[in-house]
Amino acid sequence: MAPVVAGSIPVIHPNFIFGRYNLHVRPPPIPSAPDQPLYEQFFGLREQPFALTSDPRFIYLSESHKRAYQELLAGLRRREGLLLLTADTGMGKTTLCRAVIDALGARTFSALILNPYMSDAEVVRVILRDFGLVTRDDIRKGAFANADMPQLLDTLEQFLLSLIPLNSYAVVIIDEAQSLSARVIDQIRQLGAYEQDGQRLLQIILAGQPALNDTLRADAMRAVDGRVSRRAVLGALSPDEVKSYIQHRLSVAGGRETVTFPAESARAVAELTDGVPRRINLLCDRALEEGRVAGTSVISPAVVRRAARLLAGGTEAEPVEVEVPVVLDDTPVVADEGMNAALDHGLAIEERRDLFERLAEPPSWRRPALLTVLVVALASFVWTTVEGMSTSTPGLPAAPARETARVPDTRPLPTADDVRYVMQEIARADRVR
Repeated sequence: MAPVVAGSIPVIHPNFIFGRYNLHVRPPPIPSAPDQPLYEQFFGLREQPFALTSDPRFIYLSESHKRAYQELLAGLRRREGLLLLTADTGMGKTTLCRAVIDALGARTFSALILNPYMSDAEVVRVILRDFGLVTRDDIRKGAFANADMPQLLDTLEQFLLSLIPLNSYAVVIIDEAQSLSARVIDQIRQLGAYEQDGQRLLQIILAGQPALNDTLRADAMRAVDGRVSRRAVLGALSPDEVKSYIQHRLSVAGGRETVTFPAESARAVAELTDGVPRRINLLCDRALEEGRVAGTSVISPAVVRRAARLLAGGTEAEPVEVEVPVVLDDTPVVADEGMNAALDHGLAIEERRDLFERLAEPPSWRRPALLTVLVVALASFVWTTVEGMSTSTPGLPAAPARETARVPDTRPLPTADDVRYVMQEIARADRVR
């Protein structure tokens, strides 16, 4: 350590106050986002079990879904022209329709209309594209870009006639059909009227919300409503069906043995989602993420409720206690010039921040220790100041200048006349004053 100069304030490094040179604590590194695994990897899942997609592999047939599935499948196999499927949003209408088409076999051509705000010509172009007759480029800038309605319908009819010898199906699914314009609905009615030898060539499923029934009951839609041969309705899942639904989707994704949703958690999911499949998917997906954060494979009701609060935009999520490892460093510290320089010029930013954090909530045993150290430092300062004033030594005289070799002066010495002239000038100046 550098000697203490009289009159200066002794500097005490905070590491000596808090004993950091004897017990050095290094916080664990904070993992970055890329280092955190997805919950699929954490639980050993092959894929995301609760994705918001209409994958027919994940369909779960509840009582209402099973009845609707059987109704639509029977109507398509009997080649009935116009079928109706209604349900509230998020009930799985599109997924059910895809599952029905998969059940018809590989010789089924299908088209899915997801945008109900297209014109009648645009609807026919999308049907031709999904059937594989034209490409997107043909529709945008090819021969079909400027084709009129008769040309489009003729192309579609020729294709449908070619399917008769193959005993193939051609099915069109129109989602959100309650938003279709009256002109498009009438055009769909005409498409469903195509037949050959008493056999329908094109089968159409109108899928929409319950408001679709009101649309078809209007006087202008009476002709369309009269052609509907089957009407299927989807309802919400019961609490028991919610539990089976969760287990079914986990099994498809490969998580039957790696993830556990207890019965209490399934009941909590049913209460929070009202049995709507889309809401169940959202909540269970977030619950799995919260389970990964907590490091548990059992999704408890508390985890489900925390996931629900986060989905609702809440910030009062229950904290998850995680043990933080403490790394001790007992390496002895040897004072050197760098340490002395740090003592002279103050603390570094990191040391100062660490000091403030420790002073914010000091343990009970450090308060008297800190006061003792400060009293000792103050006494040392007073003693060194008084001692320095009483024992101060007088300043030493300046060292004599070094002798240097004389340089001879070549100027001539003053004469007696020069001396007399100078003395007269001095006397005259005195008289003037």
